[in-house]
Parts: sequence; C-alpha cells; structure tokens
Amino acid sequence: MKIDVAGVQIDNISKAEAIAKIDSFVQSGQPHYVVTPYSEMVVFAQKDEKYKQALNHADLSLADGVGVIFAAKYFGSEIKERITGRIFVYEIARLCQDKNYSLALVGGSDNIAAQAAYELKKQFPRLQITLALSGRPFEQFSIKEINDSNSDILLIAYSPPRQEQWLADNIKKLNVKVAMGLGGTFDYIAGKRPVPPKFFHSMGLEWLWRLITQPWRVIRIWNAVPVFIWKVIMYKFKHA
Repeated sequence: MKIDVAGVQIDNISKAEAIAKIDSFVQSGQPHYVVTPYSEMVVFAQKDEKYKQALNHADLSLADGVGVIFAAKYFGSEIKERITGRIFVYEIARLCQDKNYSLALVGGSDNIAAQAAYELKKQFPRLQITLALSGRPFEQFSIKEINDSNSDILLIAYSPPRQEQWLADNIKKLNVKVAMGLGGTFDYIAGKRPVPPKFFHSMGLEWLWRLITQPWRVIRIWNAVPVFIWKVIMYKFKHA
C-alpha cells in the first residue's frame, strides 16, 4: 500500500518487510531501485516534476524522515515504521552476509567508501564488498566500473536530488539487482561524522543535531523543516 505525502508516494511497510522486499528483488535477477524520502526530498519534488517521478517510479520508497511520518498523519494516514537510511544500511549488510549477496559502495569524498567498507566488514566478517569507490565528481563514476564488479546490491552516497535522479535515469543500464541512494550514510559508518544520540533520533530532532554539528547545512535544514511544513499545509489546502 502506498501513502501520498504531498505528491510523493511512500510504501507503508515495516523494516522487516522492506528487507524481505529487497531480498525478493535480488532473487528476481532484475534491476530495481529504492529511495528513502525525507522532508527535504519532498520539498524538491514540489519544485521538480521530473524528480517527483523519479521518486514515485522507484520499486520501493521508504519513509526515512520523521517529517514524512508526521505529514502522513496530517493527511490522515499512518506509516508503519520510520526506516532511517543510516540505520537500515546495517540490515542490508546483514542480509548480504546471510544470503551471500555482494555489495558495492559508490560515492562520497576522499576514500570514504573504502573506510565504510572496512567498518562494515568488522561487524559482518563474511560480507562480500566487491566495490568501494569514492573521491570523484558524481558524473565521473562509470557504469562500466559498477557493472564489472558484478555486485548484487549497489549503495550510492550523494545528496538528493541528484542521487535519486541518477538511479531513475540509469537503473536499466546497471546489472545490479538493487540500487539505493543513502546520502551521507558512508560518513556515519566510517565515523567521519558523529551519529545523533538516541534522544535526538527518538524525538525526531536529527535536523537539530545536524544544525549543531554541521552548521553549514543551515539552508538544507531550512528546506527540511519550515519550508517542508509550509509545502505540506499548502498541498493539503490545494487538494482538500
């Protein structure tokens, strides 16, 4: 079942159900892509119809942000569970280890993908990481490099909206079974950025933690909080 959040379609499933879906995608042998919308991405979708379609054509759309959860309630729906990308990545790694699926990490600055791979391997020793690429402009990453790795699952780490648009534009060119955008998740895995304390996460205040630890993101946080709230109210008013 899909839930409409200001025009962005969100799958109403639990974390366990999402992992089962990803498992089925891998077993199908066909390429699929997964998106994890949060409030800033919903704002982008209000401005860019092509980007909205990139989100809505995904094979799986998981509610990453607490703003999406609250907005769904505002529209009269209830999403089963918030599925945060930086936490969900460990469930994906566990699935890959348990099912002997291979994993590719692409994106980020310097050698962050390799650092993230190292940390994941420490927690999941039998995990197959077949590719770890970072430190290049997004446009310079080669689909051939990804395909040559013969990976089952691809995780790309760039900021929205370009990571989701890239997935939508290129998924049919990839030989992976699942591709997913995870933004700055590699930085958290590698320990480059401090993980929000449980209190901030449980209270839905991760945006405040980012403002404290990454004040240069103030414009993005402005979009993710007050602009998002305004867009949601206006969407409901227009579609009442």
